[in-house]
Amino acid sequence: MGKSETGRIRGTILASITALLVLSGCADEVTVTYGDGTASGDALTILVGDEGYRDVLEHVSAHGLADGVEIELVDATDDANRQLAEGHADLVYFQTQPAFLQDRATNSLDTLSVVSEVNVAPYALYSAKWSGIEETDDWVNAGLVEDRVTGTNLPHGATVALADTVTGFARGLYLLQTSNLITLDREFGGLDAQDLAVSEANILESQRHLSIRRLDLANFAADAYRNYDAVVLDPRTAASIGLIPERDALKVEPGPNNPYARVLVAPSRLAGDPRVSALGRALEGEEVADYLEQKYRGAYVSVHVPRDK
Repeated sequence: MGKSETGRIRGTILASITALLVLSGCADEVTVTYGDGTASGDALTILVGDEGYRDVLEHVSAHGLADGVEIELVDATDDANRQLAEGHADLVYFQTQPAFLQDRATNSLDTLSVVSEVNVAPYALYSAKWSGIEETDDWVNAGLVEDRVTGTNLPHGATVALADTVTGFARGLYLLQTSNLITLDREFGGLDAQDLAVSEANILESQRHLSIRRLDLANFAADAYRNYDAVVLDPRTAASIGLIPERDALKVEPGPNNPYARVLVAPSRLAGDPRVSALGRALEGEEVADYLEQKYRGAYVSVHVPRDK
């Protein structure tokens, strides 16, 4: 996309926000601007990710949720943390907490820290064969006896597909534990390397006697959904086969205390800055949680406001 086309799109977005606020009688609260990534003046320059990042900040600004704090949004690149550390921006909001912590440790970005945990793209458990995960005496794939199915809950002996990536498999196991289907040797929420890379070796008990399969779900999600008893998918993969967490999931990864939260990061030079504090409070508030729920239907959820599923 050329610079002229990018400018036209950004101008259209800003004009739309301005028009909306004029209609609501608060046009003077428009605070979203776009620039070249150089921090200046009283506006906070934020290097920002795409869906689930940029739109959240635009919502906060358009509705005056951060006490009039002005923000300037610039597309984040892979080296956004380095740019922040070098003073080319005030904040970054484009990554999960584990990704940030690893980058900070690897590249000695010690002046950066998390100032707000905002939202998460939760993994969820789906099934084309079963409609619940309540306790049941039903069995399948027992081998020695015929299957015994009297209800619609995920039976004992069910086969569940998890992503074959380290993160995807770990989050899948934690979700099965949250669903009371297995028990691991650690609780969900830890940020140590061992916590983020749990595997079959960490399973203490399988209350539902599950058979767990590692699969390439990025490419074969639809097949796994049709052919296995259940599958754990991230929201983007689920959407690619027509599944919506709010409508279709049997269980969704919890938001509160989720180690995979998307985080707002600041340099030490802004420690205690009231603008950063106000923005953080807004991002963690009920209004943003409601916005995420209404717009994304479970694909993104607040890590501060619990939602039932």
